[in-house]
Amino acid sequence: MLTILCPTNFSASSENAIRYADEIAQRINSNIILFHNIAEPVAAALVPAGGSLDAPAPEELCQEKKKLSKLKRIKAALETTEWGIPVSYETKLGHGETHRAITNLALEEKADLVVLAASSKQGMKEIVTQSLTGHVVRQAACPVLMIPNKTSFKPIRRMVLATDLRGFCVSDMTLVLKLASYFGAQLQLVHVLPTEDETARQFAMEELQRLSKRISYQRLSLHVEVNACTMKGISQFCQNQRADMLVMGTHTVNAWEPLFQTEQEQTHFANLPLLMIHAKKIQF
Repeated sequence: MLTILCPTNFSASSENAIRYADEIAQRINSNIILFHNIAEPVAAALVPAGGSLDAPAPEELCQEKKKLSKLKRIKAALETTEWGIPVSYETKLGHGETHRAITNLALEEKADLVVLAASSKQGMKEIVTQSLTGHVVRQAACPVLMIPNKTSFKPIRRMVLATDLRGFCVSDMTLVLKLASYFGAQLQLVHVLPTEDETARQFAMEELQRLSKRISYQRLSLHVEVNACTMKGISQFCQNQRADMLVMGTHTVNAWEPLFQTEQEQTHFANLPLLMIHAKKIQF
């Protein structure tokens, strides 16, 4: 059974992300934890280690009750679903820095996946490196799925896995392969070259073939694209292939950060779910 953590700030985009997670949970045996974090008051941050706070003020208790009530309303709405495998829903409140509260809870609950909303107003660089989502991606012990605010769920038929040829640890591919297997999706490994070069293309294909041998999945295809901008090349490939999900490894963020230029991004990214997994270097 998968455990999916769905943080929400009660915005339309976060509720859309929850609906997307629920669609996955209805198809794959899963339980969902609905989570809202109440940011730590400034006064609390000033209390020295070992110190203590006075009892919560009535207005703070009232705020907690209101937030918990909102979570329960979302839970009740999800529980009205009358199809699919029964899903267990929990509600939890947290306090403190939001990204730490999310990653700590994911660790405590041994979550298999965190699902977050990604704002369409942010470019890929801001989403992956600067936003709350970016902090969670770097700190969470499990994969993080980012859902654009206008993206509706549809069965996953094509998953594009972008790689810089450093490879993925098989253990980190567990969720990807589980999703791909359940939906019978085509898993497409793609590497982008900056310029056309026959020697580089041959080397890239050989490395992709070596990588594919570490992934136990039959519906697997290998692709080498050419584009001066790596992210533009990935975006164009996803668009041409009508991908339903893009998978990237977190270790590539630093290597590709200079290429995350908002003006160069294709609009296809604005509607494509992005699954970030913890990639590790594989020694070939």
